[in-house]
Amino acid sequence: MNLLSDRRIPLLLVLLLFLVPLNIYVIGEWIGTGVQWALFRYQDTVYGTSLITLMRDYEFIAYGVLTGKTAISILLWIGGAVLLIIAFIALAALIAEKTDEKMHIPGLLVIASGILFLASCMVQYGPFLSGPAGFTVPIGIPLVWAVGWLIFIKDTPGQHEDKGGEEADRPFDE
Repeated sequence: MNLLSDRRIPLLLVLLLFLVPLNIYVIGEWIGTGVQWALFRYQDTVYGTSLITLMRDYEFIAYGVLTGKTAISILLWIGGAVLLIIAFIALAALIAEKTDEKMHIPGLLVIASGILFLASCMVQYGPFLSGPAGFTVPIGIPLVWAVGWLIFIKDTPGQHEDKGGEEADRPFDE
């Protein structure tokens, strides 16, 4: 029995990605620290404690408060979050349609979101995730890739051709 034989499991796994911390970071020479989830971050600095949503980060960029590599980093993170949301919606639609035919598409979207999350960290802190801006540990990003891969391989193209007969016509395990 396949771990993902219940078609609701991939949806729950993507939902889990919104709940686990994806990144922890230190700003500069310990000026502040933070934990970042897909849709928000908690930050504690010498200036105070903040809960910053992606919308608020976008407003900071739009009003010119944040510029340069920080703005690019935040835009990459927002792109990753948007891809993760789209993957969640696509999975929900596939479940509602009761089809596994295109399950690889949300899997690729989840993997791409993980790539954008890591790119965001690298833009801000450098290619080795450490530099003058501080350092970061992308603790949850490997989990994003793992979930994306599990969803991607759930129904790779040509999988039903191997079964032959009546089973090839049924999209789900019953």
